[in-house]
Amino acid sequence: MIAKLKLRCGAQFTSKLEGMVTDMNLSQDIQSAFAEHVKDKELELDTDLTVQVLTTGFWPQYKSDELKLPKEMLQCVETFKAFYDSHTSHRRLRWVHSLGSATVVGKFTASGKSKEHDLLVSTYQACILLLFNEADSMTFSDIQGHLNLPAEELKRYVLSLCGGKYKILTKDPAGREVAPTDTLSCNATFSDRHQRIKVPMIAPKMTQEEKDAALKQAELERKHVVEWAIIKVMMREKRVEHEGLAEQAQDWIRTRPSTGFHMARDYFDAMVVDLIRREYLEPEAPERPPGSGSFYKYLA
Repeated sequence: MIAKLKLRCGAQFTSKLEGMVTDMNLSQDIQSAFAEHVKDKELELDTDLTVQVLTTGFWPQYKSDELKLPKEMLQCVETFKAFYDSHTSHRRLRWVHSLGSATVVGKFTASGKSKEHDLLVSTYQACILLLFNEADSMTFSDIQGHLNLPAEELKRYVLSLCGGKYKILTKDPAGREVAPTDTLSCNATFSDRHQRIKVPMIAPKMTQEEKDAALKQAELERKHVVEWAIIKVMMREKRVEHEGLAEQAQDWIRTRPSTGFHMARDYFDAMVVDLIRREYLEPEAPERPPGSGSFYKYLA
């Protein structure tokens, strides 16, 4: 598929995609080499670790943070860093914890019976939970001091563990507001009929600036989808009338669940004009404005 895109759209269009695929393949090799390293050195890690090593220039940018990892996580992370540094001198690891996930095994006692749950959580949620290996309860301020996360961010992670569907922690006083002096405790009697539980995050409130940026990004993505739909139809048909092209492009978009939106006609008309300008399409009657009744040829 990438080779076809490269042939049709050029190497510049697919360079980042090729880099992403290369990164994923290399990450598997690095992970295998790390596993062999741990085995050969007879290292005992408290936590199983899987790392995706990605090249900054090929992927979306994510902010890093100064998260202080609990000792259970810190040991394996430092072991991997030492291994990676010994194999390369020209690359620097920057940990993006916001993309991480973890499985934390929680042991609870409900109705006098001991039961384990596999809690599927984010890295931040896991860090909070692991702190309760050292203490039965602690204040929000204590948790922030241990993890070094901004208060507003940390509040979301705490509320997801004590105020959501799965109340793995309890908060005193109860409520949706979190104060520095609020006390968090492990809910020892937590129970659920499922052994594996995916603990959802609470979505952050978006600022108007973030909403505008998201809308702009969505518009850009739709533009690319409409453009690709038109090109796909033209590649197949070679010669199509304006209205038929619009119908077939909309059908192509509708059949794809991830992009199944309604294509506005003025948006489609503008995209046809743009593709003519960029010499992807050629009108049979150049003197006639693009629109109903106009025929187009695909320029390979």
